[in-house]
Amino acid sequence: MKSNIEASRTRWVALLAALTLAACGGGGPDEEGSEDTGISAASDAPESSDPAGEPAAADPAAAAPPAGTVIQARNVDASPFVAELTRAEREDGVLTIEVRIRNTGSESAYHSFETKHGQYEKFYVTAGDQKYFVLKDTEGEPLAPKYLSPNLEPGLAVTWWGKYPAPPASVTEIDFIMPDVTPFEDVPITEG
Repeated sequence: MKSNIEASRTRWVALLAALTLAACGGGGPDEEGSEDTGISAASDAPESSDPAGEPAAADPAAAAPPAGTVIQARNVDASPFVAELTRAEREDGVLTIEVRIRNTGSESAYHSFETKHGQYEKFYVTAGDQKYFVLKDTEGEPLAPKYLSPNLEPGLAVTWWGKYPAPPASVTEIDFIMPDVTPFEDVPITEG
């Protein structure tokens, strides 16, 4: 049974990685900057955000942004990195969050986000007065890469993803909290 779970998990991770790579437009094995499996490298710039990091479309009723579009961007404390939230999608009771970490500096840089070895206590979604934490599989493993410690050359990026319990359908916006980054607030949820 354990091998079936591992095989399913491996297929799930491979599918998510392929979708992430397709959305980011890169991340093949020749690219540098990916340190952990489940995190893909990409060198694309944000597609539609203003200098303040807010989405280009101010109308919340606007159509869902294309895959890979920056919904919100935040500086990462004490580093040349920027965190770009690119996905908050609800499907079949699961909310998928994707954040691209990009080196905007002129030199190679490293930053370690505190994941507590996959416990992810500091990576959570809030909706109203409810907190949602990273989901785990039947063996207690997080449905997210276990670590987030990118070491990136200038212009390169990695995409982190996490699976969360989805808030009720009546909730249309969430906040996403991660360490070393100002909270992403009022993020619209797209439906998958």
